Amino acid sequence: MKLTPDHYRTYFERRLGRSLRGVSSSVKCVFHDDGRASLSIDTEKGVFKCHAGCGEGGVRDFEQKYSNCDADTAWANISEVLGVPQLHLHKQEPEAVYAYHDGLGRLVFQKLRFPGKRFSQRRPDGKGGWIHDLKGIERSLYNLPEILTATQIFICEGEKDCDNLKAVLPGDGKIAVTTNFDGAHGTWKESDSFYFAGKRVVILPDDDAAGRKHAAEVAASVARYALGVKVLELSGLPEKGDVSDYLQLHTIEDLLTELKACPVWRPAEPEKKLLVPAPAFAADVPDQVNWMVNDVIERGANGFIVANPKIGKSWAAVDLAVSLALGCPWLEFAIPRPVLEFAIPRPVKVALISREDNPGLTAWRLRHLFNGKAEVAQKADVGLWPERLASNLYINSRRQSPQLMLDNAEQMAELTAALKRLGTEFAIFDVFNILHAADENDATDMRLVMQRLTQLQVDVGCSVGVIHHFSKGTDGMSLTQRLRGSSAISGWCEWLVGLSMAEPNLKIRKMEFEIKAAESPEPAYLSIASESGWTRLQRSNWRPATEGKANGSAARYMQ
Repeated sequence: MKLTPDHYRTYFERRLGRSLRGVSSSVKCVFHDDGRASLSIDTEKGVFKCHAGCGEGGVRDFEQKYSNCDADTAWANISEVLGVPQLHLHKQEPEAVYAYHDGLGRLVFQKLRFPGKRFSQRRPDGKGGWIHDLKGIERSLYNLPEILTATQIFICEGEKDCDNLKAVLPGDGKIAVTTNFDGAHGTWKESDSFYFAGKRVVILPDDDAAGRKHAAEVAASVARYALGVKVLELSGLPEKGDVSDYLQLHTIEDLLTELKACPVWRPAEPEKKLLVPAPAFAADVPDQVNWMVNDVIERGANGFIVANPKIGKSWAAVDLAVSLALGCPWLEFAIPRPVLEFAIPRPVKVALISREDNPGLTAWRLRHLFNGKAEVAQKADVGLWPERLASNLYINSRRQSPQLMLDNAEQMAELTAALKRLGTEFAIFDVFNILHAADENDATDMRLVMQRLTQLQVDVGCSVGVIHHFSKGTDGMSLTQRLRGSSAISGWCEWLVGLSMAEPNLKIRKMEFEIKAAESPEPAYLSIASESGWTRLQRSNWRPATEGKANGSAARYMQ
């Protein structure tokens, strides 16, 4: 479609709902709550730019963002806005219909393919008809219900390729084939990668630059969660060819033979720069805190769970590990979930380094806490929970290695390599004083030990949590002041969770927080409930008489 400056002016005026004066105009941006005129429009060139960061480009880019649609639909929409004659896609008979479902198998929308590789979308109107747009609809992965139960997943660049490959693969339910909505022409969402946790993934790029670039982006995202990733560039493809072209001349056995010879994907080593420009540094900072546990533990941050002996810090640590691995709330602090409603929760790969307790006791706690989450499991996909625990929670105890010390370079190198292989996102060390031979009160010694933990975090790309003890006689002080040992220890942590006994007769614990990334939550009170075969850490309504009623921000964290 060839557009003139008059077309550009008409399009922007109709989309913005106002007249534009001159060639260049500044108006309030329609993509964010704009308190000033942040959006620049050039009607001569047909381009826009939001100076607040919403994006920039031409009219097609604007329409894609405005209507949340693909490129072909954007051109169709522009045509309609301008009144340029064009056959509306939804009035034709589609040559293929691709149905997208949510995690429970319910139809969310359909993508329609028309001759000339043009596409349109529609969603059910609830009355037996269709609405021809995706306003307010989260674009899920193709064949999502099959992804949830599969152990191996192929990722193609389009629905046609998925259907063609699926037709020749074994139909035993262990293999799924999927694509993101726009393939290589869209952006792979980080939330889509959560579904591949603990699964083997094969990415099949088209034979062009866009396909290879897209495959690399998907691999980098998925590899953080998957059990293993391969990017299989099929042999003998024509230029811009895809897996459908391959299957016209080859059998599925040929493809599987190539897959066996394909190496496991590894990320390229990034170029390390000692200094970076300020804008580039600032651009890496997210607008919002990236929580691993909402309002408590920031992703990528380091901290302590700290208490006096026999208060329950190991119980809290194991319960945190199980909750993260399953993707279920920890003491009512929610684990972030994908936007898609009814999807599986966001699981996290966790390594629990349990060095203090007898391995049998750690196993007993793990089993009982897992069983204690049965009530939560009834509200979710119960069948996936044991599998999810097996793929997301790994344990090291004295049974696996007689010794593991933070100040032993060889042992730390072995641990770091193991954590990297697993794609660990959160490593919990229990308990600090037996993981090193240094003097906790010596600042120089402690700086070296904390540097070892920091180096592990950087090399693995994970968060680190350490179980530690309070100093004696520090009741009433802040958590930072109560940490036992040198100030080098407290200076290292970015979050603190403290446990103390609030009511000994009722065995009510008080949990306090100090968070650098945001305002710290109000203290919470909890108990440890046990019956035959299960244990549960749960919130308590008990409050000390002097505290009174919780109000304000505290109410968010209490029953």
